[in-house]
Amino acid sequence: MYLLDNRCIICEKSSDKNICQNCIDSFLSFPKENYLKYSNNFYFNNIYSLFNFDKNLKKVIHFYKFNNYRELSTLFATLFIERFGKEFFNSYDYIVITPLHKNKLKKRGFNQTTLIIEKIVEKDKIFLGIERVLKTKQQSLLFSREDRVKNLDNSFLFKESCQQKVENKKILIFDDIFTTGTTLNSLAKEFYFAKAKEIDVITLGVA
Repeated sequence: MYLLDNRCIICEKSSDKNICQNCIDSFLSFPKENYLKYSNNFYFNNIYSLFNFDKNLKKVIHFYKFNNYRELSTLFATLFIERFGKEFFNSYDYIVITPLHKNKLKKRGFNQTTLIIEKIVEKDKIFLGIERVLKTKQQSLLFSREDRVKNLDNSFLFKESCQQKVENKKILIFDDIFTTGTTLNSLAKEFYFAKAKEIDVITLGVA
């Protein structure tokens, strides 16, 4: 068990922060602008990321999501603001949080990305008009892209009267990790066909 009040989550050395500065510096990366712009297989244009995804970030995110250590959201929000600035987030009409299925949300008790973005932008900037309507298998347990795509078919749906709100709007989808991009692409697809003007993605890490 970690002594969370005086140890770094990663190296477990004495620290007055959840993650000591040495560990933050070890996996902090430059933003991955235009990381996927060359690809025709996605419904979004650009992906931005705070970190490279490695074993240290995996450990931190797992701890945040499954050990219910919500205080890490403040650290992540601070790092996003330091790296990108609030102006970057406010340049979009809406920030979209990848929604959890209601059963998963009930079990976990919180959406890990919601806690972060609420500390970065005003609540009226956060678009809550889309939901996850199908309970899908965990994407990390599926190895082929084809299986991942099928797993997410028709899993997102706009709430009543919300689809027209995104027409001709700039959309930034926010999630924790980009691996194959299947989940984010499935979500972006809904906004693409709702005639959003621009769709980008931002994550904590890119694998």
